[in-house]
Amino acid sequence: MTPISHRLNVTELGQGDPPLLLIHGFGCDQSAWRRLIPFLKPDHRLILVDLVGFGRSAIEVYDSQRHATPSGHAEDIVALCDELGLQGVVMLGHSIGGTIGMLASIQRPMAFRQLIMVCSSARYLDDPPDYRGGYNRDQLDGLMQLMEQNYLDWASTISRVALGEAATTPHQESLQQGFLEISPEVLRPLARNIFLGDSRPFLPCVTVPSLIVQTARDAMVPLEAAQYLSQHLVASELLVLDTDGHYPQLTAPGVLAKSLRGRIKAEER
Repeated sequence: MTPISHRLNVTELGQGDPPLLLIHGFGCDQSAWRRLIPFLKPDHRLILVDLVGFGRSAIEVYDSQRHATPSGHAEDIVALCDELGLQGVVMLGHSIGGTIGMLASIQRPMAFRQLIMVCSSARYLDDPPDYRGGYNRDQLDGLMQLMEQNYLDWASTISRVALGEAATTPHQESLQQGFLEISPEVLRPLARNIFLGDSRPFLPCVTVPSLIVQTARDAMVPLEAAQYLSQHLVASELLVLDTDGHYPQLTAPGVLAKSLRGRIKAEER
């Protein structure tokens, strides 16, 4: 069987400790970290992946059921931890990538020493009166309908909304092109499971300390959702960046890197 590191197109950079496992978000691949890497590489061993169906992953192993769910991708991350013999790695995950890493940590807690979740959410759908995910059912149904009917318009809309006030033409075009390079047959079912799914029941099962990093103005994930995540994870810290948009690793990599400095959990001696 093809090694999981090949299937996930693993790239390793740097040699420092602690090692960081970088898991990209929805509609992206490991290139989404390109502007942050120069800040991290001097001090850390970086392990970057392309989730199956994204980037240069091995599309021939794509499973339409398994890889349509965050838990299916988490199984791949668990297999990667086993294959590489990872112990005490720091997971740096963006958006749903953070959730995927969190789910993997439940199965392999010894593989992780810290979870850093950037603009992640336990649920995007509002659940009144006690939970605000940022969207009601009609809004999410409209987003999914647009995705079904006009993929190009959906990619343009979602990239513009996600970047918010941090949007520049190059950033938006790059993000939109990234969405368009992914097969709709891969993205649509995963989108439905992400936006309509609920990972809140898993939060009490997490035993690894976490750092929740959230931008102050994110149209995809409201501050209340980040607060909920932090409040329901063990040994969690919430860090709010005074920046805009859902992709700080693209639009404000220096700010994100500075915020992580000193907060990445070192090996206990």
